[in-house]
Amino acid sequence: MSRHLKKTLGQPNVRTVAGVLIARNQPVKPEFAHLARNESIQMGHIFTNPIPAEDRLGALFYSRHNYPGIPRRKMTANEVAAHKKNYEWKVQTTYTNIYNQLLCTYVGWNSTAAFVQLDARFRRENQEVLGTARQRDAYLRSIQRDPEATDEMKQATRMWLSMGLDLLNTPHHLFWLYEDLSYYHTKIHRVHDLPPLIYLCLRRNLVMPPRFKYTIFNVVEESAMDVILSAQSNKSVDELQKSYKKKLTNAIDTACESPNTCQCNKLWHMLYAPQPGSTESDAKYMTQNGEGRLDMTDFDVSDLRVVIECSDTCGCSSECPRRCSQRGQTKMLLVRYENEFIDFALRAAEPIRQGEFIVEYNGLVTQADTGTRRDESYDVALNLICPQLVINSSAIGNLSRFMAHGCQPNAALIETHSRVKDEDPLVPRVSVYAIKDIAAGEKVEISYYQEEQLKSKDGYPCKCRPGCTNTLPRYY
Repeated sequence: MSRHLKKTLGQPNVRTVAGVLIARNQPVKPEFAHLARNESIQMGHIFTNPIPAEDRLGALFYSRHNYPGIPRRKMTANEVAAHKKNYEWKVQTTYTNIYNQLLCTYVGWNSTAAFVQLDARFRRENQEVLGTARQRDAYLRSIQRDPEATDEMKQATRMWLSMGLDLLNTPHHLFWLYEDLSYYHTKIHRVHDLPPLIYLCLRRNLVMPPRFKYTIFNVVEESAMDVILSAQSNKSVDELQKSYKKKLTNAIDTACESPNTCQCNKLWHMLYAPQPGSTESDAKYMTQNGEGRLDMTDFDVSDLRVVIECSDTCGCSSECPRRCSQRGQTKMLLVRYENEFIDFALRAAEPIRQGEFIVEYNGLVTQADTGTRRDESYDVALNLICPQLVINSSAIGNLSRFMAHGCQPNAALIETHSRVKDEDPLVPRVSVYAIKDIAAGEKVEISYYQEEQLKSKDGYPCKCRPGCTNTLPRYY
């Protein structure tokens, strides 16, 4: 990656720690000079999902829908003869048609140019695409078997499992926008070996899908980066030890591959451990076991909690159990439209065990009081690492922005002290971990509120699950 300042930030070809938004027409501040030299940091004036090269200039089809990073121009069936269908066409997605045949759509072509594929060579050369389709179809078939699924939902699964000509011949149908979002957001994931993702709406009349810029790293406003660089948490282990007066011991076990050199427990004591006589809320230290899972015994959603991950000072490899958020999401997730009350929700496409890392909450890191105007319902507060900051995913975010509220949550947000290299800025991170086993197809739910807030007499009825008697607070 070039070390010169870019005007825009986007999805990179190498792993990025963070993006930094700087003022337009202003020189890079001297205190940001080391960031500009850091190949894992992107700096620019705006963040964008670039339109991919598949956006065919001059193509006949032009989509009505303008979404970040989604091509609007595509070739059509009328242009096939001029371009000769062959094995060089890149496969986008596969379906099953009404004759139980394998049907394929192609990158840069709209649905009118879908073709049936019968030969073995196609299957050999497109294992990844076919694997994603199998996972999607397994979920859709579970909907067909679900006694609680409505007839409308079961009928909607036929769009994928028994596709007809009517849908293929309607390239402006919202179904194809959902499919493009699934494909191009998955493409961002695949750059970093993350699993695919799927957007679904199981209704007769599809609703408009969510419109936002997709990121797999946090994007930091310039003023927020000033806060980060001056924070105590940003200091190196050596710097912290020089000013720490107590003698540190290794009383806490560690699952690190290199337990004798691991620095994580020292960081806990120096930065986050409750101090004698302090009136602040006690923070809980969430530690991983040898599988990278957290101990959720006696977990309380109201507790402040932190996970500390290894850096290069620990002497361990990238496969260390204490580097879950650095490795990223490993479980396939999907986003499904639920109803008018919940809107969209995040669901597990495969089983997730208690204590497992699910996904990172990515978005715009901004100052809570003076940052960019935003929809604050997407704010996640940072109570321990940089209390002045929040991560907001309303305009820039990832799958985690769709987690629904649940009064009996199965997942939780946990602040995460994590950087690959000790010289990197300690950009605050928030990880999502399972606090219960989550079955395939189940919603991933967190609690938006403290327990006492759910008893408000001036609230409105919660509909997180049938029979819920809680009320959600009103904000004016």
